[in-house]
Amino acid sequence: MFDFTVRARSGHWVLQDAEAGDLGAYETHQEALAAASDWVRLIEMPWPILVCDEDGEWRQTIVEPTRPH
Repeated sequence: MFDFTVRARSGHWVLQDAEAGDLGAYETHQEALAAASDWVRLIEMPWPILVCDEDGEWRQTIVEPTRPH
């Protein structure tokens, strides 16, 4: 199952999975969470995401799956 992290790194926000590694780098925090939402669509349920900001502070957020168009 997915174990996602979004973390600030070198001026970008990186979406990572514990098993697959880096899944992409994004300009903004919101873009990284939107990308996580696309992945969460595969499991069709809200999913917790760990977020590490530029100061090294951790928090958890819940991401809803992207709705099909």
